[in-house]
Amino acid sequence: MKKVVILFLGMGMMFACTNVKESKEYKELEAERDSLMQISSEASVELAEMMSVISEVEENFNKIREAEKYLFTQSSESGEMSQDTKTRINENFKMINEILQRNKAQLAELRSKYDSSNKQIALLKNTIERLNRELEESATRMKELQSLLAERDSTIVKLSSDITALASEAEAQSATIQEQDKMLHTAYYVFGTANELKEQKILSGGFLKPTRVMKDTFNKDYFLKIDIREVTEIPLYAKRAKLWSTHPEGTYEFVEGPDGNLTFHITDTQRFWSLTKYLVIEVY
Repeated sequence: MKKVVILFLGMGMMFACTNVKESKEYKELEAERDSLMQISSEASVELAEMMSVISEVEENFNKIREAEKYLFTQSSESGEMSQDTKTRINENFKMINEILQRNKAQLAELRSKYDSSNKQIALLKNTIERLNRELEESATRMKELQSLLAERDSTIVKLSSDITALASEAEAQSATIQEQDKMLHTAYYVFGTANELKEQKILSGGFLKPTRVMKDTFNKDYFLKIDIREVTEIPLYAKRAKLWSTHPEGTYEFVEGPDGNLTFHITDTQRFWSLTKYLVIEVY
């Protein structure tokens, strides 16, 4: 009897289960479950894709930070940059710019794609926002570094220009000093017969008139220019001579050579040329 009751109860439960599965409520719950599973699966795919892009963006920012360190170090240095340094700086800026553009495009696409995502994925938008801020900050830092490096470069150019200007000024001053020194130690001399010197309006006078040096009217081109530091002897190629220009006594002498010709010797250069820088000698 018990076996018959159990059999009928089992058959009733089977019929009940069959009736539940066939019921409207069961089918709705089953459909909702399948929908949730599909959503969960899609969310997992989106999440995995999103995390992959975020990881790539983060890695790109790490590369930017390393490049920034080098650029910042160079912007803090002084002196002229080598060509290798300039090349590396340009390569770093180029790389950073490419990464920033790539990150910008990836983050914009993710933000647009996941604007309508479910709450679980929407929570990660904070990460996207953070990365966007870092993107903007990196771009700002790059502009600042470019300005600093450009300032350093222009400063170097300015310093080079200043140094060049100073060097040119020093050279000009040196040339002026040399010219002044040359003028200070430049003198002129002439020797000739009385007639020759008078023709050049260097001497004046004659019959019943005293002979004198015509300082204002003589032909200066007829004189020979010398450096008084170098010339202290003047061969006259004559056996007799007379000094007409004014010079202190004891600063000169006429010395007769083996051939009888005279040589004019200046024995005290500074004193000799102290009264005039023009030496006039008449030879016979």
